[in-house]
Amino acid sequence: MIFFFFSSLQRASTPFLTLFLSLNRTPPTTNSSKTHHSKVSFGKVLTPVGVALLTYGFGAFFGLLPGADVSPIMLVYGFPVSLLGFALFYAQLEPVPCKSTAAAAAAREAGAATDIQKQLRDDVTRYRYGDEQHLEEALARIFQFGRPNGIQRRLAPRLVGLREEMAKASPEASAAAYTLILEFDTKPEMTLEMWTDRKDKIEGFFGPGIIAGVAEAKGRIPELAGGKAVDVALTVDGSGAGKGGPEQKDVLPPLVPGAPARRQ
Repeated sequence: MIFFFFSSLQRASTPFLTLFLSLNRTPPTTNSSKTHHSKVSFGKVLTPVGVALLTYGFGAFFGLLPGADVSPIMLVYGFPVSLLGFALFYAQLEPVPCKSTAAAAAAREAGAATDIQKQLRDDVTRYRYGDEQHLEEALARIFQFGRPNGIQRRLAPRLVGLREEMAKASPEASAAAYTLILEFDTKPEMTLEMWTDRKDKIEGFFGPGIIAGVAEAKGRIPELAGGKAVDVALTVDGSGAGKGGPEQKDVLPPLVPGAPARRQ
């Protein structure tokens, strides 16, 4: 009986384990605006479902509720579902909000954004699991936390939002281009020079095909008390670099600044 229970539990857990391993898999980058499954919090969905199965299963097993013949199935499936739900809810990283102007959204849908810009937008506006913060890898490579030429890890900025706008890549540009603006909150000790000194690294990491601009966001109040609000604008430079076509699957930032975009 015990062997049957654990073998059934293993079979019931397999599809949920497969789902868990695929949650952080980067979705395909396309021009489509359809909702991807990663936009849904599986922790908030699976937890009540698993608890309901367990509650009813135990109630039916002890004769308090009808359905004693199906109570073992409810218990077998309720345990892994609730366990996975609790784990995902604990480990989930909330998506950041994204504000878009109509012109910028239309430009992105028309293919104006680079592959990295589209991937970046998709990545931070979905639920992630097991990460401490969004763009953790990118910030570590740009600011070199704990290294001789870097900054202290406790000063790491936090991404709090995105904006899509149309802006000129430079004062000499004749027309506005698609721009993805990263909204960061920083601690008081982090100066604007720490950002501007790394402008080349920002362009190298999120490029090619973009020009980076850093400015203090005067009109935005940071969520961190006493902190600063900084906007990092990634504007398409018009060269056509960094665009691989209307559909690119699993495009990732380069491992080394200046290297081409990676694909899985």
